[in-house]
Parts: sequence; C-alpha cells; structure tokens
Amino acid sequence: MTIWQILVTGFVGLGGSAVLLAAITWLLKTALGAWIDKDAEKFKASLKAASDKEIESLKHSLQRIATEHQVRFSKMHERRAGFIEELYKKLTDLNLHGEQFVMTSENNPTPNQAERFRKIQQELREVFLFAEQHRIYLPESVCALVDKHLGQLRKTVWTAGIFGRIANPNETTSHQSNEAFTKAYKEFETDIPAARKALEREFRQMIGAEAN
Repeated sequence: MTIWQILVTGFVGLGGSAVLLAAITWLLKTALGAWIDKDAEKFKASLKAASDKEIESLKHSLQRIATEHQVRFSKMHERRAGFIEELYKKLTDLNLHGEQFVMTSENNPTPNQAERFRKIQQELREVFLFAEQHRIYLPESVCALVDKHLGQLRKTVWTAGIFGRIANPNETTSHQSNEAFTKAYKEFETDIPAARKALEREFRQMIGAEAN
C-alpha cells in the first residue's frame, strides 16, 4: 500500500470523510506552502542576481560617462588655455607695436610713419577679430576687460596717427596735437598698463596659475 492509501484508511477508521478531508487539506496546504517557500527563495535569488547585474552595469555606464566627461572637459580646458595663450601673445605684440608707433608719431608726417599707421590699424583689426571669434572661451567679465584694453589701444593709436600726419600745423592744430600726444603718452603709462594687468590676473586665474 502507498502512503496515501495508509493515511486514507487510517483516517476513515478514525471517523469518516470529514476528518479525511481536513487531513488532506492540511497536507495540501503544507505541501503548497513548502513549494511556495522554495519557489520564493529561488525567485529572490534570481531577482538578487539580476539586480546585482543591473547595478554593476549601471556602475560601468556611470564610470564610462564620467570618464568621457573628464576627457571632454580636459580637451576643452586645453583648447581654452591655448586660446588664452595665443590671445595674450597677440595683445602683447599689439601693445608693444602700438606704444612704439605712438612714441614715434609726434611731428613725424612721413610716408614711412603713414605705412606704420596702416599696419598697426590692420593688426588691431586682426586681434579684435581673433578675440571676437573666441569669446565663447571667456566669461563676460574677462571679455569686458579685453574689449576695454583693445578700445584704449585703438583710440590712442588712432589719435597719434591722425595728429602725427599734420605736416604744417598752425597754432591751433599744434596745441591740439600737443594735448593729444600728452594724453596718449599718459595712456601708455597708466591706463593701458592697468587694463593689461587686470587682464593678466584674470588669465592666470582661468588657467589655474593663480588662486582666485
């Protein structure tokens, strides 16, 4: 006889179908509960494995994104530093050429000086265009300093170029020329160096050569 037959015979002997039904129900619940518990443990283990796999995949994705961002930021910073270096070089050359032109223009209406005036104006335009094309690398405050510096240079050079071209000044134009060149000399002694110094400080901070 099977275990079920033995159990059924025993329960019938004990009191009939009601007892048998209750026993079978209990056995079914017990077996079902054991199966559910076993399946639940298997499901939890499977779920944990899948979850661990997804978490690991997410970690790798985040790490990859962070690395790509760092590479892009590094390249952007490198390009920015290169632009600042090039702009500073151009401004340095322009400042030197402008000062030399102003210092040699007073009472010097010669063809050679006129050609130098044309060249310094062209250099001013080129540096201004270079700065405009790369403004995206600079904050607005630094752009304002660059604009101010270029504006002062342009105005001072233009003044020297105009008054220096007067071949036979009369009393009025001679007085105006003296005042214009006196102001131009002062610009290169005080205002232009001050603007340049402020710009240098901002550049150093931007490339990390000086603390904020």
